Amino acid sequence: MRNEKVLYITSRLPYPPVGGDKLRTFNILKILAKKYDVSLVVITDETMDKETELALHKYTKELKVFTKPKYRIYLNTLKFLINNLPLQVNYYYFDDVQKYINDTLEQVDFSVANLVRTTQYLEYSTKERYLDMVDSIGLNYKASKEHVVSLFWKSIYNVETNRLLKYEESCVNEFTNTFLVNKYEAQHWSEFGNVTWVPNGVNQELFSYNKKNDKYKKYIAFFGKMDYQPNVDAVMWFIENSLHKIDKDLKFIIIGTRPNQHILELSKKYDNIEITGFVDDPFEILNSVLAVVAPMQTGGGIQNKILESMALGTINIVSSLGAKPIIGAKDKEHLFVCDDGDDVSKLINDIYNNQDKYQYIKENSKNLIKKCYTWQECENTLFKIIGDKK
Repeated sequence: MRNEKVLYITSRLPYPPVGGDKLRTFNILKILAKKYDVSLVVITDETMDKETELALHKYTKELKVFTKPKYRIYLNTLKFLINNLPLQVNYYYFDDVQKYINDTLEQVDFSVANLVRTTQYLEYSTKERYLDMVDSIGLNYKASKEHVVSLFWKSIYNVETNRLLKYEESCVNEFTNTFLVNKYEAQHWSEFGNVTWVPNGVNQELFSYNKKNDKYKKYIAFFGKMDYQPNVDAVMWFIENSLHKIDKDLKFIIIGTRPNQHILELSKKYDNIEITGFVDDPFEILNSVLAVVAPMQTGGGIQNKILESMALGTINIVSSLGAKPIIGAKDKEHLFVCDDGDDVSKLINDIYNNQDKYQYIKENSKNLIKKCYTWQECENTLFKIIGDKK
């Protein structure tokens, strides 16, 4: 008896799984490969190296990567002037990719689109189709328009928000089931179709990770991709509202790939700020610091950086926006929720001066993530949904 075949479409090379988006995509790929023969299609401006190719072939029966130059992708966005589709849907849509997908659809039993930007390729599919929306970008943009620091992104939000909300609604209505990492976003869209809350997980190895470096014991950390605007907004909020009020012995370290020029210049402007860029093992730093801050002011979904820091047993100080999607996490029990700059700095100083007082948070946070936020839980949920498709 043959395995069922699934077409999985994504707009980023899932390997190496750096950042929350690629981490989820790669883990979903691994989960699907346990039961199905996977045909993976990637539309990207990235170049696939041999290591990535070998890693992806391990979990796929067929692998097709369409590498498009950036200028072609940027030109695609101009289509929004005539077709009223969101910019990012136009951004990733190519006729040659559509032809390949049409041919592949004849050979598979069902399909999975990763993010709304790949859904247009399945518009006319007559077979079961699932959308791993991950985040509702429309809801994210709607909530972030007034808080985003960048004028460029503010203009993008103004153009995209209503288009995305309409487009996401139509996707939820038309797809067999839509998966979202944020329970509140899932509840919002469930009014329009079949929607399931499928939160991200963390790697099991983090629960027993024990490497530490004393160099970082007087550091406060932020962790995340630093070309992602909500992360930039969060870092700037912390610097402007809290950094100057914390103990002079403490330093702030920003850990994350691709820091933009604005972020890189911070280490020149402030003596107590360090920028790492990409590091092979960020968890050694995160496991050593006094606390991790995630004062998210914009963005949506669920923050993998918070889940991973909690899995290590590190104290997390997060905004209401960052804490809300982590169902089960309680203020002062599993993490600290602070939206006021003074409150954040006072808490950091108290943790520094009374570290034993806060040890209970570390154990509680690790236990919560171990119970509720693993890739095994994600797998169980996905197979229950897809297994019921017949």
